[in-house]
Amino acid sequence: MNYFLDLLSQRKFASKVLTFVIISIGVLTAYNLPLAEKPRFDLGKGNIITVYPGATAKDVESNVTSKIEKELLSISGIKEFTSKSETGLSNISVVLESNVSDPNAVYQDIRDAISRVSDLPAGVTEAPTLSVKKSYSLDFMVVGISGDVDYKALRDKAKDLELELRRLDGIGEVHTIDLRAPEFIIQLEPISLKRYGLTIDEVSSIIAERNALISGGRLEQLKNNPELMTAAELNSIEAIREMFISFSPNLQLKDITGSIESGFEKGDIYGSINGKKSILFDLRTNESADVISTSKAVKTLLENKQRILGEKYSLGIGSDLSKDIQEKSTIVQNNGLVGLALVLVTLALFLDKRIAFWVAISIPVCIFGTLSLLPAFGQILDVFTMSALILIIGIIVDDAVVVSDKIVALVEEGHDIEHAVSKGVKSVFPAVLASILSTMIAFIPLLFLPGNSGKLMYVIPLTVILALCFSFVDALFFIPAHIKGVLKNNYQVQKKKFINLNAINKLIAFAIKKSKVVLPCTVALFIGLAFVSYKNLSFLFFPTDGAYLIEVSAEADPELALDEIWQQTQQLETMFKDTSEVAYWYGEVSSPNSVWVISLTPPNSRSRSAEQIVADWENKISEIKGLAQVEFDIDGGGPPVGRPVDLRVVGGSDSGREKLANELTAYLKTIEGTSRVRRDLNAPSPQIQADLQHRWLKYYGISATQVGDTIKYAVDGKRVTRIFNGEEEVFFRVALEEDDKSLSELNNIMLRASDNSLVPLQELVRWKFTDSQAKINHFNGERVIRVSSGVDSAITDPVTVFSQVQTQFSDKDYEGASLVATGQIIETQEAQLGFSIAVTIAFIGIAILLILLFDQFTEALIVLSVIPFGISGALFILFLHNQVLSFFSIIGMIALIGIMVNNSLVLIWHLKETTHDSNSSDLLSFVIKGTQSRVRPITLTTITTVAGLIPLAYGLGGYDNYMSPMALVVGWGCVISMIVTLTVVPALYLWIKQVKTQPEYESKNPESIAVS
Repeated sequence: MNYFLDLLSQRKFASKVLTFVIISIGVLTAYNLPLAEKPRFDLGKGNIITVYPGATAKDVESNVTSKIEKELLSISGIKEFTSKSETGLSNISVVLESNVSDPNAVYQDIRDAISRVSDLPAGVTEAPTLSVKKSYSLDFMVVGISGDVDYKALRDKAKDLELELRRLDGIGEVHTIDLRAPEFIIQLEPISLKRYGLTIDEVSSIIAERNALISGGRLEQLKNNPELMTAAELNSIEAIREMFISFSPNLQLKDITGSIESGFEKGDIYGSINGKKSILFDLRTNESADVISTSKAVKTLLENKQRILGEKYSLGIGSDLSKDIQEKSTIVQNNGLVGLALVLVTLALFLDKRIAFWVAISIPVCIFGTLSLLPAFGQILDVFTMSALILIIGIIVDDAVVVSDKIVALVEEGHDIEHAVSKGVKSVFPAVLASILSTMIAFIPLLFLPGNSGKLMYVIPLTVILALCFSFVDALFFIPAHIKGVLKNNYQVQKKKFINLNAINKLIAFAIKKSKVVLPCTVALFIGLAFVSYKNLSFLFFPTDGAYLIEVSAEADPELALDEIWQQTQQLETMFKDTSEVAYWYGEVSSPNSVWVISLTPPNSRSRSAEQIVADWENKISEIKGLAQVEFDIDGGGPPVGRPVDLRVVGGSDSGREKLANELTAYLKTIEGTSRVRRDLNAPSPQIQADLQHRWLKYYGISATQVGDTIKYAVDGKRVTRIFNGEEEVFFRVALEEDDKSLSELNNIMLRASDNSLVPLQELVRWKFTDSQAKINHFNGERVIRVSSGVDSAITDPVTVFSQVQTQFSDKDYEGASLVATGQIIETQEAQLGFSIAVTIAFIGIAILLILLFDQFTEALIVLSVIPFGISGALFILFLHNQVLSFFSIIGMIALIGIMVNNSLVLIWHLKETTHDSNSSDLLSFVIKGTQSRVRPITLTTITTVAGLIPLAYGLGGYDNYMSPMALVVGWGCVISMIVTLTVVPALYLWIKQVKTQPEYESKNPESIAVS
């Protein structure tokens, strides 16, 4: 080891070259790293989408959703799945277990399960598909096109725009909203069908059989080896009209149709961009894309297209994540630059200017060295990575300060430069290694936190650990070589005479002399602070004080047509438009549920928080008529999206679920601190049921499926075949004319009996008027009602609310219905367990490291004693700054465990190394002088750490609601750690040493005992 320590310290030029190379590689890597808001990771979530046009919610639930859910129940690795069955659509959301080692294998199992469902209804024209959610594949931008033109003209321009968007570098996926598929709509006349003795399904089969395009292979016997092709495509309206239905009588399709026209499938959703009805494009980046540059490319394309399209069309942006990423990136960079400047000023104040320069060079070496390795770990440059780098700006110079200070001290004592460098590095090597390892040990457990929250912040401990590795190499190999170059030729180190530490030295002497009073008083003080602070702090996973996204959902009367719902929701969009803090928004309006995503202006540029804006909106929605329920969700930015309190009333009977949901809703409203309590309404939708007359069905030999298909053809129509027009698929839809879609006309529709006779529908069914659910929700295959609420973080938190709910409803029976917590409650409980394990592992790991270093339990315990003081102080700081115990503030506390012991370790190691100079008869003086000799490096390392964090903690360059609480905890924790290290720790060290040497100490110097 001595050889390696001497190796680079004797090679000044090599050290400079390596320093330059590391910085250069890091700069080049940083320039090429894509910028994103969040790290890359698999969210462990997926959606199974099945489109079943025209089907009711109950039909979708019974014939699609439940069949897929049955297969999902057999798959290992799925934590939970929820589903929504509504008119024409089944949407199943799957969440994997957080400890799944191979998510791709589970996704494949899900795909295999989907493929096993072979008996889906014929109306499901496309197989169910699984889309996997990854952090980089979420929508980063939503754009749209609108115009005062007919839908066909608008769609033509939208298709052109879609193709150009897909061609852009960085675009991975483009999901369209309200871009309807083209269709040939064939509307049959019931009277003509009856006159010619035809049924709807017979005509549909003839059309499907007539439309053909089949390759027959090549005729190799002929000279030019031609291909054979059976071409019988119906590729025009005229061809469809003229096609033969029968020859006896001579009948063409035009003879039995009211109209045949080219159109589009019936729309069931309207897109909205900033209040304008639009065709939307939900854009996702690919894995290697830079969000900022991709967004710029999209905006450039939109600007160019707008110039070409003119004023008739309008291209709008409804969401642009790049703005928020750029804003956060700017905040982090500004705070980093301010912190860096403060660290440099601190170094210049305490150290000789030439030594300060090389110590300062440690910062870019560690930062750019870390950036150069991030791609090897599959990471990119995101806001969390940059924040982690800011977190360690002050920390990474600590070891360089300790090494340089020791070398300079030895030179000042009269050692020659070669000897001072060699001895200085070797003497501090154990302490520097231990301090690096202790900080790493604190961060390593954070790499394994469960859930998506753990995946989200994985990059923070990874970045810190990599930076500490570079700090270790720089401090023990590069810094000695640089210092050796500075001290050559009898260079006189400038002493900073204006840095007066006498006040601190006096405080140290007083605290150590009065240790019997200081120790119990300090312990009592910090216990009291910790108790008061913890009792008054609430836990909120991701606070919303910096939120910039609001999700709005509204439920309309299911009896209303889509155009009527659009008119009603315009009142909401007007409210959005009139709110000055709203930057832009997009929405999807459908029956009965509509959703919008509102992007607010940056938090630092507005006076109201998202909570205050929502409170204002909630007062205004009482004036909006026609909407049954409007719900506002503030996106705090973390993985557990949704409302803080998110409960599901699962299973049991319908009446039991309703009763429990109603009582739960009422109870949540009584809990102090809850707000905006909501439950699923699921307003009934009017329905006419065809009550089959099974006796007559049996008599005529007609199946129930045949009746259902005929009604489906008649009302909503069915796709029977397709062609490809060179650009896209065009479907053939067979239906009745619009004015024939009445019960009286339906009664006269004919069906073919087994004896080839025609039977009117009215003989086979009786019409029954009733109500049904417009949307049916499931949780793990059972019907569910969702009850949710927000919380006031100053009063309560989601876990506390759920605990109260459990106490209230645990001993009550609701006909089998039960309560299940989801979202933030579960993620919070998982995180709390993960935090507890992380703290325990970090504490034990650091304790073992210290025992190995000191080879004594008592000295290791003395070093560790600083931790409870620091944690108590950190809790008090959060309380004092009106903060909550958030995910990131707790991470800050865990990180603080490793950082806090560094100063304490350096002090106790120094006392241990100089024990041979002590006199048991004057132990008090030895401890005081030993502590005072470490004031300068301990103060400097603390100030550099705090200086690097102050801007981020207080938002001097802009407030970041993620990282500011963490910086606040670590920064002030280090200050408290310094005070405790210089007062309590030496006092405790003295007391323990006195206990060990009490007999000898009392016999030799009783007067000194009396003084102490």
